Amino acid sequence: MSEPMTKAKHILRDKLARQIVEGTLKPNDILPNELTLVREYGLSRTTIRDVLRSLEEKGLLERKTYVGTRVRSIHSWNLLDDEVLNWSCGVMSQRRFFSSLMELRMIIEPQAAALAAIRANDADLQAIQEAFTWMNIDNQRIDPEGDVAFHQGIIKASGNMFVAQFGGAIRAALYHTIYLSGKEAIDQAGSIESHRQVLNSIENRDALSAYSIMIRILKMTVSDLGLPLSEIITADTSSG
Repeated sequence: MSEPMTKAKHILRDKLARQIVEGTLKPNDILPNELTLVREYGLSRTTIRDVLRSLEEKGLLERKTYVGTRVRSIHSWNLLDDEVLNWSCGVMSQRRFFSSLMELRMIIEPQAAALAAIRANDADLQAIQEAFTWMNIDNQRIDPEGDVAFHQGIIKASGNMFVAQFGGAIRAALYHTIYLSGKEAIDQAGSIESHRQVLNSIENRDALSAYSIMIRILKMTVSDLGLPLSEIITADTSSG
């Protein structure tokens, strides 16, 4: 496919996706048929089909014979897909968006840290240690990509095959919350120290400590994102 055609394809896909996410195209709306889209956008039928197929794979559309291409509701979207997250972040209420992402992380990561303390092998530990070195620029500043790698390493080290695969899926969720909270964080040095402590707990096979410190890290992220902790369902019911 030529470069201009490839660019036009991405522009159309982005346009349709944003119309769906923004609500311009509402759930159960039927899109114009392929021939109409071909005429409207001046693209080949193959390109139109590729665009629709891509959005269908991401859960935004559903195509049925004799019915057409139908817009699906948010409950069907693959919200952990990088592109769907990016489309959603710009238009969805930021409070709702990040509250949902942080609840997801609260559900997964404290238990993953506890499991990592029990199950991590030497390769897992090395990966987490290297990610910590990467994220810790000078004991004062955090590299967001290293931070993402650190949390992904812990999820993988949990040793649960479903949670480990889920870790790959939530990379985008980690990146959005870690990158933005990192930019806003007042006390990055304190965050680095908490990450060091959860690493030490995993190295020392202290599951309870790893669990509680991960909750503390996530609560700090909630605060750095400007979200009320009372709106986040945490894995910890204590007042601390």
